[in-house]
Amino acid sequence: MADSRPGPLHAVGAAIGALGRSASGPALRALTAPPVARAGHRFATRAARLWGRLLGGEEQQVGELTVISGLPTWAFGRGGTTIGATFLTRSALSPEILEHEDVHRRQWERYGLWFIPMYLAAGQDGLRNRFEIEADLVKGGYLPKPARRPGGRAAERAGGRPGEPPA
Repeated sequence: MADSRPGPLHAVGAAIGALGRSASGPALRALTAPPVARAGHRFATRAARLWGRLLGGEEQQVGELTVISGLPTWAFGRGGTTIGATFLTRSALSPEILEHEDVHRRQWERYGLWFIPMYLAAGQDGLRNRFEIEADLVKGGYLPKPARRPGGRAAERAGGRPGEPPA
């Protein structure tokens, strides 16, 4: 059975989060001000792209997200990790995953480097992490896709009831 106690990363994240909340107001606004956040976002993006290139990944642009695939699994967390505007992965390239990661790109834009302690403070359990919830747990692979019911909305739009053929 897995140990459900928070790990050391959670403790560090919680401490940083508490510090951030106590320093909120002018200090937090200064750390996440658009010019500061943009600079942190650019720095993180460049560092992640360099990391992916050094490891021999294949780079492609998907909208505003730079995707570097073909990386060894030790080079990122879970199925992939977004740092700045760069998504590092081995092969997690489905449209749903990329939509999920694009939300993380926007989070990085909003918070800059402050996103790192904020993410850690939100916890390592993706099902409870507010940033993962915002990015959509289903699209991120944290939850299974809901089963589609026969008939569903298409039947309703055609004038029938769910499960009944249209008239």
